[in-house]
Amino acid sequence: MIKLQELFKEKMHPVVKTLLITNVLSITGWAFVNPIFAVYVINNIKGGSLEAIGICWFIYWLVKAILQIFVSDSLDKVDGESDDYFTLLLGQFLVILVPLALLFSKNAGELYFIFLIYGIADALYVPPWNSIFTRYINPRRISFQWALNSTGYNLGSAFAILIGSFLALTFGFPLIFVIVFLVQVISLVNLLSIKKYFLHKKKEKKEYFFPLKG
Repeated sequence: MIKLQELFKEKMHPVVKTLLITNVLSITGWAFVNPIFAVYVINNIKGGSLEAIGICWFIYWLVKAILQIFVSDSLDKVDGESDDYFTLLLGQFLVILVPLALLFSKNAGELYFIFLIYGIADALYVPPWNSIFTRYINPRRISFQWALNSTGYNLGSAFAILIGSFLALTFGFPLIFVIVFLVQVISLVNLLSIKKYFLHKKKEKKEYFFPLKG
C-alpha cells in the first residue's frame, strides 16, 4: 500500500503550485455563494425567479462554452507564454468584479449582464490556466498533480458550502459576496507572484519540466 508521504515525494514546479493554489481559492470562493444563490435572487432581486436563475446560468455557460474556443485558438497561434499569462490575469480580474456587481444588483436584467461578464471572465481564465499548467506539470506526476487540483477545490468547496450557508443565515448575503470578492483578490495577487516565469518570449523544454533521471 502506498504511504501518504510517498504521494508527495516528487517535486512540484513553483508555477504549478501557484496555479493550484489560485484555482482552489477561486473555485472555493464561488462555493460560498453558488448553493445559496437561488435563495438570494428570489428574496432580494426584483423579478427574481427560478426562471431568471435558469437564464443567468444559461447565459454564463453559453458564453463561456463558445468564447473559450476562440480564446484558446488565439492563444495557440501566438509564440511564447506572455499572452497566456496576461489573458489569465485578465480573466481573474474580471472574476473579481462579479461578486461586487452581484452585491449591488437590483433586478434580473442586471443579473443577466453580470453573468455575461462572468462567462467572459471564465472563458479568458480557463484556457490559459490549463495551458500553463500542462506545460509546467511534473511529467512523473501528471495524474497526481491534476488530481491535486480537483481534490483541492472539491474539499475547499465542501467546507465553503457548509460555512457559507451558516454565514448567510447568521449575517446575511452581503458578507458572503465580500468573502468571495476577497478570495478572488487573493487569487489574483497569487498569480502575480509568478510573473517572472513569463517575461521571455520563448523557452526551451528543459525550463518547463523537472529533468528526468536515467
